[in-house]
Order: sequence, then C-alpha cells, then structure tokens
Amino acid sequence: MKSDEAKNISNQALAELQQSLEAGRSDTLQRFLDYMGRFHEYSWNNCLLIAFQMPNASRVAGFRRWLKLGRHVRKGEKGIGILAPLAYRKSQEADDQDDDTKAHIRGFKVVHVFDVSQTEGEELPQLASIHGDPGEYLPRLEYLIRDSGIGLTDEPLPVGTKGVSRKGHIAITEGLPQAERFAVLAHELAHEWMHDDAHRQQMARTVRETEAEAVAFVVCRAFGFDCSTRSSDYIQLYRGDATTLAESLQRIQKTATRIIQSLDETQQSAEVGERDVA
Repeated sequence: MKSDEAKNISNQALAELQQSLEAGRSDTLQRFLDYMGRFHEYSWNNCLLIAFQMPNASRVAGFRRWLKLGRHVRKGEKGIGILAPLAYRKSQEADDQDDDTKAHIRGFKVVHVFDVSQTEGEELPQLASIHGDPGEYLPRLEYLIRDSGIGLTDEPLPVGTKGVSRKGHIAITEGLPQAERFAVLAHELAHEWMHDDAHRQQMARTVRETEAEAVAFVVCRAFGFDCSTRSSDYIQLYRGDATTLAESLQRIQKTATRIIQSLDETQQSAEVGERDVA
C-alpha cells in the first residue's frame, strides 16, 4: 500500500464516521473507540487503518516482533498497512554542552503489521482482564489522581450525579460499585486533564461530556471490562466536520493513552518493588 492509498483510507474512514454520527448512529464511534482501547499505542490514523483493513483484529505486531514472541506469520498472509514516521537525526548546534542528537520527522512510510490470528507458534500469555471488577486498577487510578495534584473525596452528591470535576478536585458519590467507581473516576480525570477554564467556557457541554465519557470507555475497554451501556448515552458527536471530529478523537486518544500507560507503569513499579523486597 502506498502512502496516498493509506491517506485515502483514513479520509474515507473519517467521512464514514462523520456521516454515521450525523445520522445519530453512535455504534460506529463506539466501534472506533474500542479500537483505541485495543491499540492505544498506535496513532488515531493507524487505528483507523487497522480497523478498516481487519475489523476483527485483536493484537497486532510486526513480522520480527512476532518472531521474538515465539510466533511466525503464516505463509500467504496479507499484512495490515500502517504509517510509520521517517526519522533522521540532526546534530545540535556546536555551542551545545553535549554531543547528543535530535530526531526529526521528514515524512512517513507504509509498514505492515499482522494480527495474532495470522500467526502460529507459542501460546501468548493471556492479558489481564477485569470482567466487571477493576481489582487493583481502582486504587491505582485513585493514586494517579492524587499523585497528579488533584483532590479526591467521597461526597453525598445530588441524585443522578455520580461524579464532578471542580478543577483540581474530584468528588464522587458515595457507595458506587467498584466497576462504576472506576469508570466515573476515569471520566472525571479526563475532565481534569482535558478541560481547563478556557475549554469549560468555550466548549459546549455536550462535547466536553462526550470527550470525557469516551476516554472512560476506552480506558475500561483497554483493561478488559465493558462500560458500553453506560457510555452509549454520551457517545453522540454531531458537531463539526470530519476535521473537527478527528481533532476531538485525537484528544480522546491522547488522554486515554496517558491514563492507560500511567496505570501500567504503576503496576510495573509495584512488581519491581515486590521483587526488591523478596
């Protein structure tokens, strides 16, 4: 696949998504947000490319990466084309204090990845899933909120209000089930990270709430449990054109990825600490 073909696929995907949203079909947006949860390490455009070329893809990697994981791509399988940056290194100015170099992007090239269903070999370890119970991820999310300098309290909020972001402070209603608490906290943390005073004044509430709930949806799906029912009422983006939509989804992906990676890093740090104690 050539770069122009890849760009055309992305443009077609955005056009389809915009048309579906304008028609009121939120299931299309939910499908793409699901891809963000599964492929949060990829850019939004590459999520679209994966989704349109192999809708049932669940775990993708390059040819050599699969070999390192003890699996090989079956003969005759067609790769999924995505865009990879072409980077080169440019020396810093002579008056810099060290000899480090900086990477610069000068374009993109098409590379191919393969889904696990296209490979054979050793069984992959099962990814941790929550199945409706966030387990240790809930206290990790609470720690992430407080570690970000955001206050967190349980309060008797008005009926129908499960959480509220107050710029620097999150209040959550008392007595929520753990899975619901996890999703609400992810939603409110998205507000804290995405919506400063300027956004809260200039951005319509519908858009703000959709962005925050979309982040919660992606994070929940990434860690293995489904909040699609509670999210479906939020995920209705009818505003703007394809460009506006793409900008919003990129913001959603960036924030969701930040939360996902932060929770993973917390897990890794905890595992290292346990080994050190042992």
